[in-house]
Amino acid sequence: MKKALILGSAALLLTACKPAETVTWEEPKPARNYSTVSLELMDRSVGPQEDFFAFCNGTWVKNTQIPPTESRWGSFNELEKSNNEKLTAILENFAANPGEKGSMEQQLGAYFQAFINMKRRDSMGIAPVLPLLKEISSINRKDFIVQRIAEQHREGIGSSFSFGIGQDLKNNEINITYMGQGGLGLPNRDYYFKENKRDLLEAYQIHVAKCFEMVGHTALDAGKMAANVVGLEIKLADSMLTPAQQRIPELTYNKLSFKEVSELLGTLDFRYYLSILGASTPDSIVVSHPPFLMRFANLLESEPLTVWKDYLQWKTLNHYAGSLNQAMVDLNFNFYGKTLRGKKEQKPLNEQAIDEITNLEIGELLGKAFVEKHFSAEAQQRVNTMVDHLLVVFRKRIQALEWMSATTKVQAERKLDAIGRKLGFPNQWEDYSSIDLKANDYLANVRAMALYSTQKNLAELKKPVDKNKWGMPAHMVNAYYHPLLNEIAFPAGIMQPPFFDMGAEDAVNYGRIGMVIGHEFTHGFDDMGSKFAADGSFTNWWTEEDRKAFEQRTALLGETFAGFCPMEGNCVNAELTMGENIADLGGLTMAYYAYTLTDEYRRNEIREGFTPAQRFFIAYGQLWKIKYTDAEMKNRLATDPHSPGMYRVNGPLKNCPEFFEAFKVSEGKSMRNGKGKLAKIW
Repeated sequence: MKKALILGSAALLLTACKPAETVTWEEPKPARNYSTVSLELMDRSVGPQEDFFAFCNGTWVKNTQIPPTESRWGSFNELEKSNNEKLTAILENFAANPGEKGSMEQQLGAYFQAFINMKRRDSMGIAPVLPLLKEISSINRKDFIVQRIAEQHREGIGSSFSFGIGQDLKNNEINITYMGQGGLGLPNRDYYFKENKRDLLEAYQIHVAKCFEMVGHTALDAGKMAANVVGLEIKLADSMLTPAQQRIPELTYNKLSFKEVSELLGTLDFRYYLSILGASTPDSIVVSHPPFLMRFANLLESEPLTVWKDYLQWKTLNHYAGSLNQAMVDLNFNFYGKTLRGKKEQKPLNEQAIDEITNLEIGELLGKAFVEKHFSAEAQQRVNTMVDHLLVVFRKRIQALEWMSATTKVQAERKLDAIGRKLGFPNQWEDYSSIDLKANDYLANVRAMALYSTQKNLAELKKPVDKNKWGMPAHMVNAYYHPLLNEIAFPAGIMQPPFFDMGAEDAVNYGRIGMVIGHEFTHGFDDMGSKFAADGSFTNWWTEEDRKAFEQRTALLGETFAGFCPMEGNCVNAELTMGENIADLGGLTMAYYAYTLTDEYRRNEIREGFTPAQRFFIAYGQLWKIKYTDAEMKNRLATDPHSPGMYRVNGPLKNCPEFFEAFKVSEGKSMRNGKGKLAKIW
């Protein structure tokens, strides 16, 4: 699940609701034939005590081919495909019937129509980006480099370092300026230094050269420019934090004065940068990693002007490559889609457009259109009830913890009681009518959206935090916990089969959406979320002894996941995935105990040869069914804070005594850790 750390009827949205201590469980009537787990996915030749993921999904894995447009395929993708069909129909209707200028219909329809009109984009070729490249190539002084970096940041181009406004971790009522590492063309620093990524680094440099050739440079010149780009990125990456280190707020929260940051940046004129960007001068800035800014400033001074010009041209070209003609789009896909992710074909244009719109400000409008046409209020109400159930169970689990002192338990319960909830969709929609979007100029739309987003973000400085704002659009198949707001959010997009099904038995719904609910709650108490208090502030609420006891237990969980290596030399990074692994184990545990309080569980009926507890665990196992290309698996192991799907099943279950009991998993079986290696956390 995604964790947001920035970044119908409205009456159905419930936020910051504290559940009552006594909750009425509303269960399905026995007379109705509710659906159960999917037997056709299972491989009964595999023992559940040996490989539960294969037991639950083995036949599906054998019979499923990853679509050529995808790098992985699983439950999330299946639901996204279903949602995309609905979203395509909405967008096609808006394109044909745009309505008034500035309306939801006009803006979404125009963006969609301009995106899919490849004939128009081909007629323009690479011409739209050439003036931008020429401006950079004509730079003749180093101080103009600073101007261009600021202009790139204004356009949403990730050049040199990151800059933006976000919620202050230590005063979370107010927004503050953040600066940090950035500017790479590959996912993170590991791709520049690890031996198992060397082939990708070489392929990347070849790709950069090909792109420069595409815009008119000779092969010889393009090769030199690519070498300059990659050489500079290697030097930038050398001073960056690892992905795992970036999860540690004690490392990344470094609050400095404007003067101190100016000194870090050396000869770079920070005030000039801010003026070009259009940003106010901040009193203080949170710098995620000061040594990186120092390194950037040193490189700005020491590297030749030619190197910086080549780098900035690449940042512009790479940013817009997917927005130009088909030839440039193909070249961009050949590296970032095929080489890096293992995809074979590009998605249809309508699906590409949906993906892009979803990640823009106007993605909220698409969510609004989806909710108006496809959201079930009944589903929202049922999920809200399940949230209440999971909260009651979580509270009881906290109260019963043997390793936590009474002092810390009080604070833990206070935090649990304060968790807010966003279910379905926002109670107030943003107004985007001021953005001028055209049906015949895609690149102009891209630039207009980027400028709008930048200006909107910069205007947030020193303003109170908007706690009604959502971290993702309503149609997205995802959910999140926001540590600074201490809230969970479940968009309408995920409240559908197979995650939630009004026609499914409780074993299925608690094993799936129930686990997801518990997962998001547990993020408030994982290795990072547990460092934030009930009010969302970055404040310690633990005794020293309790924190040590917690970390001893999480270390045991880390041992489980560190042992998962899907291919030689490529293993799960237990530090990077720790938060998600804790949340998976906690979510599974909370959902199971919530399910045991239902009438269905107490009736103990055997269905399809399985007990209620067994069906719950099978439903959980089938939720995470997934296949990856080899390239995608390597990429996710290096970048994703979530463990691969098969380990999200087997890893938590190796630390779940309730699973051992349900499937008679004895000591020595593969689905158990070594003796004494049981991580009991929440």
